[in-house]
Amino acid sequence: PSESMKLNLRILTLLLMGLFSMFSSVSNADESPESVQLTLAVTAADRISLTAVKMVEKGLNAYEAIKQLVVVGVKDTSYGPQIMSLGGVEAIGNTYWALYVNGSMSMVGAQDVILLDDTFIRLNMEDF
Repeated sequence: PSESMKLNLRILTLLLMGLFSMFSSVSNADESPESVQLTLAVTAADRISLTAVKMVEKGLNAYEAIKQLVVVGVKDTSYGPQIMSLGGVEAIGNTYWALYVNGSMSMVGAQDVILLDDTFIRLNMEDF
């Protein structure tokens, strides 16, 4: 077979593999009980107001899930990653991103919030 035919076959094989993996991931999302719905709200007075809903992998920590929905800037601390900016809006001075899980202020960082059920997370910029 000619070089161009070999190339065409290779491209076709890649396309078919891509389609197959796309279909298998779509059907898994529908039937699999292994995903939960994350609703994320990011609010900071007049600077940002964002709400997003996404199916995420059950057992994922909130920090990893949040990173799938919005650009996150972090500072590494001894407690784990501290969220410093969300969607380009930075907590500076005496402000910080307060983490609420299902309406209650979280006593742990986003990395330690494990998504086992449908969860509503709100990150709100607040003053110390």
